[in-house]
Amino acid sequence: MTDQQHIHGPILGCIADDLTGGAELASMLIARGIPTGFTIGAGTPLAEGCHAYVIALKSRVIPAAEAVTHVVAAADRLLEQGCRQFFFKYCATFDSTPRGNIGPCAEALLDHLGADFTMFCPTLCEVGRTVYQGHMFAGAQLLSESPKRHDPLTPMTDSNLVRVLAAQSKRAVGLIAFQDVDRGPEAIRERIEALRRAGTPLAIVDAMRERDLEVIGEAAADLRLMTGNSSVAAHLPPAWRRRGWIGMPEMAPLPGVEGRAAVIAGSVAERTAVQLGEFARNHPTMMLDLRRAMEGEDLLAEALTFARSLAPNEPLGFGTAMAPDEIAKLQARYGVTAVAARAEAILSDIADHLVSELKVRRLIISGGETAGAVLKRLKITRLRIGAYEGPGISRAVTEDANPIALVLKSGKLGPVDMFIPVLDAMRRPTEITPLYDRWPPAQR
Repeated sequence: MTDQQHIHGPILGCIADDLTGGAELASMLIARGIPTGFTIGAGTPLAEGCHAYVIALKSRVIPAAEAVTHVVAAADRLLEQGCRQFFFKYCATFDSTPRGNIGPCAEALLDHLGADFTMFCPTLCEVGRTVYQGHMFAGAQLLSESPKRHDPLTPMTDSNLVRVLAAQSKRAVGLIAFQDVDRGPEAIRERIEALRRAGTPLAIVDAMRERDLEVIGEAAADLRLMTGNSSVAAHLPPAWRRRGWIGMPEMAPLPGVEGRAAVIAGSVAERTAVQLGEFARNHPTMMLDLRRAMEGEDLLAEALTFARSLAPNEPLGFGTAMAPDEIAKLQARYGVTAVAARAEAILSDIADHLVSELKVRRLIISGGETAGAVLKRLKITRLRIGAYEGPGISRAVTEDANPIALVLKSGKLGPVDMFIPVLDAMRRPTEITPLYDRWPPAQR
């Protein structure tokens, strides 16, 4: 692609390793004025006439070989659509294990796309997720000293992302340090070429400020494959405009939806527990005891009895929050995968009844794995995404005659008191002016 050459057709094809992250990525591109199609799974047909596409998978914690299969299938679908550049999206806390799945998926994409280098940029400045000298910070804490070290599925006990990525990758891993990023896009390109010559095709890139992401986006605009959190992808569209590849931003209206409201919280993140507690102060909320569920008790029947007893217009909530030590005991007895699968199955069953029987039409789902399981149960494969409004707030509406309004929220993100204001906002249509030269939305 050359400068000042307007491109007809899609530019960016994105693959997200979970549903909430995929929705966030699409919403950020839409807020930048980029028509963006969003689908769940590689088998869903893609819409026509978009500059970008996001395919959301449920591949973050499945076996690495299986994740690679899904990611490559998604890449094939995006190649068929004619995408020029590719973006692999993962969590801002680099959620993974020594076996993957970030490294194996990125390497598979490099091979499949015929590319020889990619950067890894998980930084999300808005919530204090930053990288310096290859080490990830959660605010003032090293990631390994933050609550993330207790994550039941992907505990992050090492803050050195170069070391974390190297442990799960076959190729050499290097660093594009802050000193190069601070000097601007050309310095980043020079560092990329030096890493290429040294036979190091994978590189963690430091970023601590929004302007760091801006220069990284400029340097990454010519890469065949880029990887990271959504926030760096949000800086690609301005780079495209500076090159003349696309025109002015386009508006992204989203309709309002009436109907009963509910919250489904499968994440065990500390932020979700606080949000659900705030919601429960004024609205009926049932906390599901996973210990009883693993022992074979019928929590679904209890949940439905609870839901049916409430007034039809009463917002209600369900959660599975437990203390880290309690979760650890369950995992030790039954296995990590079995406990997670049981929680997802119960919440999916509840969501199915809420929508089909109790006519819930406004739904917040907290937790990427939970969101993937619930939408699969509801047979939802395509969504109309609204413009990004801030961390944890990415609205969507199903594309059917009886629409459901959704917010698919990362367990770690969002204001403490967000649930009721967001559920209320779902009633109203929105048409946010795309952000041509200002980012993020909180700084408007």
